[in-house]
Amino acid sequence: MTNLHEIIPIINNDGQQAVSLRNLYDFLEVKRDFTTWAKKMFEYGFVEGADYAEISLPQKGEQTRGGQNRRDWACTLDMGKEISMIQRTPKGKQARQYFIAVEKQASIELSDDELIAKALIKANETLEASKRELETIRPKAQAWETLVSATGDYSVDEAAKILSRDWNITIGRNRLFDFMHQIKWTYRAGRRKSWHAYQEQVDNGRLRLRMNPVFQNRITGELETPAPTIRVTAKGVEALREKLQEKVKA
Repeated sequence: MTNLHEIIPIINNDGQQAVSLRNLYDFLEVKRDFTTWAKKMFEYGFVEGADYAEISLPQKGEQTRGGQNRRDWACTLDMGKEISMIQRTPKGKQARQYFIAVEKQASIELSDDELIAKALIKANETLEASKRELETIRPKAQAWETLVSATGDYSVDEAAKILSRDWNITIGRNRLFDFMHQIKWTYRAGRRKSWHAYQEQVDNGRLRLRMNPVFQNRITGELETPAPTIRVTAKGVEALREKLQEKVKA
């Protein structure tokens, strides 16, 4: 452990432990050049600013002033563990066990007050993340409330577009007709197999019917009464939204 601590020293920055990626690279005895290897490691899903940050160190044996700096990155111990595991070599296994031991030792050395402070910091970070997510969602929720509180009604095509504003729902006119059929709001009838609304849905205010004028069939010459056009009320849109969300969660 002592030798490893000298080869891969742990950097402490405001209570956060980090390690030089170049020191880890040297210990792992990687064959590729450092920069190419480092960039390849970053592709494993690590986030700059959260898991690692670029730093510059003077060349070995050089003074800081006038010496050429080496490119390097400071990375978290978690990142160091994952990179060590990725290597699948005895050296990688040894480095990973070293990082685990360092974390355990740091946890033991923390006082009760420090542990509480660390937990509070973590809780605060979680709270801030939740607030940011809420700020993103709130405008969408307010826009939805404005829509469903409106009076009047919508065509099925318009209702589908309104429903699709909910980030959990993607639906078009035909699919919405099919869905309303599945939940027993509508049915097909007549020679033309037109859509009709069940009277129950009209009575409870979810659907409305708009009567269409009689027309003359150009082929038969007969007068025909077309099926009423189905319209969806704001109440109906909200009910459809709830049912579609239940379907998504199922």
